[in-house]
Amino acid sequence: MQMLWLGVAIAGTVGYHVILKLTPAGANPYLSLSISFAIGAVVFATTFAVAPGAPLRESISQLNWTAVALGLVVTCLDFGFMMLYRTGFDVSLGQIITQSAGALLLLVLLGVAFFAEKLTPTNVGGIAMCVIGLWLINQK
Repeated sequence: MQMLWLGVAIAGTVGYHVILKLTPAGANPYLSLSISFAIGAVVFATTFAVAPGAPLRESISQLNWTAVALGLVVTCLDFGFMMLYRTGFDVSLGQIITQSAGALLLLVLLGVAFFAEKLTPTNVGGIAMCVIGLWLINQK
């Protein structure tokens, strides 16, 4: 099942970046993203309504600040990429640069500092490769 979800995430990532790159430059980004978020909200609300599970009141009681924070972070992510591509950034580089930099920050700063993850020699080698890769990608 894990491979299925990995495939869904990969397909979603590719579609996400291609669609953001193809969004017309003249389209208002706020309206475009509002429509996108509204469609997402309808899809998830409908899925919640028809899927088996706990009733609404019980499900809401299990939520915390992370639902709101994730909404804000996803908004920043979507808007950031849309504007990045509108400024002419290559779609082939946008994802790899942001994901590599994000992975470095997650591992080094957050993973070790806040989640007690261990930094192994293999991790250090991977970090070095990411840094070298980011440097190579940015050479023109």
